[in-house]
Amino acid sequence: MSRIQVSASGRQGAVQLLLDGESSRMTCELGFHVELADGTCLESNDFQLGSTVMRDPHEAVFQFHHEELDVSVHCQWKEGTVFEWWLTVGNRSGKPLALKNIALGAGQLNYEQTQFEIEHVPWRLLNIGLQSTDMHAGICEVTNERPYYFDSMTVFHQPADGMNILMGCISFQTYFSHLLVSQHRQQAAGSDTFDYVIANHYEGMLLDPDEITETERAAILIGPDHNRLFSVYMDLVVREMQPRSQFHQAPTGWLSWYYYYGTVTEQDILDNVHDLRDQYPELNVEYIVIDAGWFLESGFGDWEANEKFPHGMKWLADQIKAAGYKPGLWFSPLLADSGSRLLERHPDWVLKQGMKYAAGMNPSGSDVLELHEKNKVKFVLDLTHPEVLDYLKAMFTQVTQEWGYSYIKLDFLIRALFTDQGNHSSLHRDQVLFPGTTTAAAYRKAMQAIREGAGEGCFILGCAAPLFTSAGGFIDGNRMTPDITRRNYVPDSPRPTYWELIKICGITMAARYFLHGKIGYNDPDVLVVRGHEPEGISDDYKPSLDEARVWAGVVALSGGMLFYNDKLSDVEEERRSLLKQVFPPGPGAAVPIDFFQKDGPELWNLHLYRGDESWVVLGVFNWGETVRDIDVDLSLLDIAASREVLVQDIWEHTYLGLYENQLCLTEIPPHSMRLLAIRTVLERPQLLSTAGHFTQGWAEFTEVTWAAETFCLRWNPDYKSRGPIKLYIPEPYRDKPIEISGGYAEVHLDILSIMPLQDGECIRIRFMD
Repeated sequence: MSRIQVSASGRQGAVQLLLDGESSRMTCELGFHVELADGTCLESNDFQLGSTVMRDPHEAVFQFHHEELDVSVHCQWKEGTVFEWWLTVGNRSGKPLALKNIALGAGQLNYEQTQFEIEHVPWRLLNIGLQSTDMHAGICEVTNERPYYFDSMTVFHQPADGMNILMGCISFQTYFSHLLVSQHRQQAAGSDTFDYVIANHYEGMLLDPDEITETERAAILIGPDHNRLFSVYMDLVVREMQPRSQFHQAPTGWLSWYYYYGTVTEQDILDNVHDLRDQYPELNVEYIVIDAGWFLESGFGDWEANEKFPHGMKWLADQIKAAGYKPGLWFSPLLADSGSRLLERHPDWVLKQGMKYAAGMNPSGSDVLELHEKNKVKFVLDLTHPEVLDYLKAMFTQVTQEWGYSYIKLDFLIRALFTDQGNHSSLHRDQVLFPGTTTAAAYRKAMQAIREGAGEGCFILGCAAPLFTSAGGFIDGNRMTPDITRRNYVPDSPRPTYWELIKICGITMAARYFLHGKIGYNDPDVLVVRGHEPEGISDDYKPSLDEARVWAGVVALSGGMLFYNDKLSDVEEERRSLLKQVFPPGPGAAVPIDFFQKDGPELWNLHLYRGDESWVVLGVFNWGETVRDIDVDLSLLDIAASREVLVQDIWEHTYLGLYENQLCLTEIPPHSMRLLAIRTVLERPQLLSTAGHFTQGWAEFTEVTWAAETFCLRWNPDYKSRGPIKLYIPEPYRDKPIEISGGYAEVHLDILSIMPLQDGECIRIRFMD
C-alpha cells in the first residue's frame, strides 16, 4: 500500500482509515464503544466529535465527547506500511464507573480490487490462539455472516490476489483482548466487507471521576508478503513489550515426561543421564529436565521430593551437574491441590470468586495426573496477595540457589487465568478475576516475582502460558504446541491418534513460526522418535519411521528449543540417526511458503547463510492420506531461480540431481515428508551434502572457503559427529588431480566423496593443473 489517509466524521462518530494502493483499496471504520459493568454500552455514534490535533503529518488525535466520558483516538502511521492506534478514556460523570470492555476498534473493513476483476475466492483467517498448548491454531476459511473469534490478532488473506491484512493488538501489558470478525455477503466482484470488533477486557475495573485510562495499542498492516508483515508486526510487539533474556541461543536437553510420565523415578533420571553421556556424546545437550512426578503426592503446592526421589532434589541436581549437564525442574506454581499442605497452612492464599474458592482445574475433583487421582481440586492462588508473591519469589530462590536448578518449566499457567471449564478462546470462557486489578496484570506481577526469585540466569519455559502477555523478561521460551503424546488414563476414551497429534502440532507450529526469537524461543515440544509405547504405559504413540521423520522435521525446522525425550537405551537403531541429524538447533525458523494452506503448509523454507554463500533447506510435507506428487516452483525459494540447483535428500542421504525452475517430487507417501538441501550451482567445486546435520554444513563447519584453487572445510569444534561429505564438481574441474588433507577422497563422475579423519581440524582439497 502506498498512501494512508485518516479522517473523522462527527456524523458517523468514528475515525475513517483509507489505505490506497496501486491495484487495491482498503477502508476501515475505527469506531469504538465503552461497555459498563451495569450493561450500558456507549457507542461512538453516541459521542460528538470535538477537536482534531495534528501532531505531525503522520500523527493525529481525534477527540470525542459524551456527558459521561471523553474519548480520544490516538493515531500514528508510516506511509504505506503501518497504522497504529489506541484510546484514552476519561470519566467526566462525577461518579465512579465500572468498565467491562472497551472496544478500541469497531465497524466495517472493506477491501476492493480497483484495477481488475478477480474471481471470488473465500477469504482465509489466521488463528494463533491464546496460549501455548491450544489445539485450534491454524487457518480457517471464511463463511459469510458467521462470526469468528480471535485472541488479540488475526490476518485476513485473499488467495485470489495474495493480499494480506493484519489486524490486532501490539501491546498486552494490562488487558486481555479479543477480535471478532464476520463477513458480509459479497455485493460486487472484487469487493468484500467485514464487520469487526477489537476490544480490551476491563473486567469491572473502576474508573474514578476525572481519571483517565489508556487501552492497549493496536495496528493494521497490509501487504502481499506474509513473512514481511509478521516481521513488522513482531517488531511493534517487541517495542511495546520489551522482552529480554540473557540466553542467546535456543537451549537443548532431555526431558522425562513423554516416556515416563508421572511414574518417573530418581533412578530413571540417572540411567538416562549416563546413557546420554555414554551413548550419545555427539548430541552435546545442555539440560536434563525432570518433569511432573517428582513432588509429594499431596499435590500441586507441595514442592518437595516424594519417595521415588529418596535423596532429594538437591542431591539429584548435583549428580546431573557432575555428569556435565544442567538440571531443570517442572512446576505448576500458580495452582495448589485441595489436599496440599500448602493450603492447609495458608487457606487465605486461595483466591475467592464471590463466596467460592476459584478452581482453575478439575472443579469436580477428577484428575489427569496419576500421582493425584484422589479427587483433588486444583485451586488458584490469589496472585494479588502479598504473601503469595513473597512465597513464589522465595520458592524459586530456593530451587535455583539452594537446590541448584538452572532451568524451570512452568506449566498450567493459563489455568490461573482461565479455568478448564469451557473454551478459553471464546466470549463465554470462564475467566478468573482478581481483586483490584485485571487478570493480565495479576499474572504479570506473579511472573515478575518468580523471575526475581529464579534470577536472570535461570532459563524459564512457559507452558500453557499466554503467548503475548508473558512477554517482558518473565520467560525465556514458550511452548507452541499441544502435547505431542498423551498417556491413556481411561481405556478407550476418545482422543486424537498419534498421527493426528503430530499433524495438529505441526500445523500449530507453522501458524506460530513468526513468534520465534522475538518474545522468547519457540518450544515445538520434545522430539519423540520411538516407534513403541513406553514399558508398562499406554500412550498409543507408535509412529512409523516416515511419521517420526515428519515430527523430527517439524522440530528441526521450527528453529526452536530442542529437547529429546525417549528412554535412550530403547530407541530403535534405525531411528537413532534422526537425533544426530537434528541436534543442535538450526539458525532460525523456517518460513511456510504456503502459509495460508488451510490443511497445513506443505512447503517450509529455511534459508541459510555463510559469508557470501547461501542455500535452502526445504521441508515438503504430505499431511494427507494418499500418495502425492508435489511440484515446487524454485522461484519461491529466494534463490537464483534462473540457474540450475543441486538437490539432496537429507533423510535418505541421496543426491537427486540438477533442476531448473521447477522441482518435481513424485510419489510422496502419506504421513511423510521430504527434507531437501537445495544449492545454486556454482562455477567451481562446492559442498553438496554431509551425513551429519540437517542444515548440511551450517552446524558442522565454521568455515567453508574457496581460494587459490583449494576448497577448505573447517570443522566446528562443538560439533562432535564426523561422517561422509560430498562435493559437487563442475565440468572444468572433473579431470583435475586433487591433493587432500584431513580425509580420504573418491571421485565418481561429478561427485567427490570424502571420508574425514576423526581428529582433524579441517579438510583441504587442492585442485591441481
